[in-house]
Amino acid sequence: MKQFITLCFIIFATSTLKAQTGSIEMSTGGFSFIPAFTSKEPNLIINAGTNPKRRVTGNLMYMMRMKSMTPTTVVLITRYKFIDKKFKAILGIHMPAFQMTENYEVTSFFGRELTLNYPVSKKMSIGSFILNGQARNTDFKVTLISGNTNYRHKNWGFLSQGYYLSVGDLTGVAETISYDINSHFQAKAFGNYTITDGQVIATVGLKYNL
Repeated sequence: MKQFITLCFIIFATSTLKAQTGSIEMSTGGFSFIPAFTSKEPNLIINAGTNPKRRVTGNLMYMMRMKSMTPTTVVLITRYKFIDKKFKAILGIHMPAFQMTENYEVTSFFGRELTLNYPVSKKMSIGSFILNGQARNTDFKVTLISGNTNYRHKNWGFLSQGYYLSVGDLTGVAETISYDINSHFQAKAFGNYTITDGQVIATVGLKYNL
């Protein structure tokens, strides 16, 4: 019954967004906007969104444990490009994000994000990402400040990040390597090293772009 409810939610949320972009990814871990919070258990990750070229966009991310087929994370995001030239600046609101245990205990999180991006060449761009938010039913608060470079060469992509996280006063680095197998399939590898406490997280995945 719970799996049926989960499936209904996916269909409803995707149709509500009138998705024009989407992807399905199988990963040995999960995904988190905060690299140090990336899950280490296998997950199915579904993304859907409206036209990314528009000034206002809507996005859905749904993440589900592959072992138990129970939800992990559901995030609804509205983003607004208030600077949309060569240099881009985008504000986002997570309204809200939900974290769920295997027993369906839910924690909701209201977040605000700021993304800055500037292409320094045809192959490389530099940027930053700031996320600030707090849980709605606990006293959990978090601020993430990160800088990144995104380099692409032929079918390869390399996203390098350095970040500071207010929770635990953590600093870390993360790397995402992707390879476009064809126009639909993409292989991915992710690694995170938290300098402050020595935590290492590594995942691999296969992504299908609709």
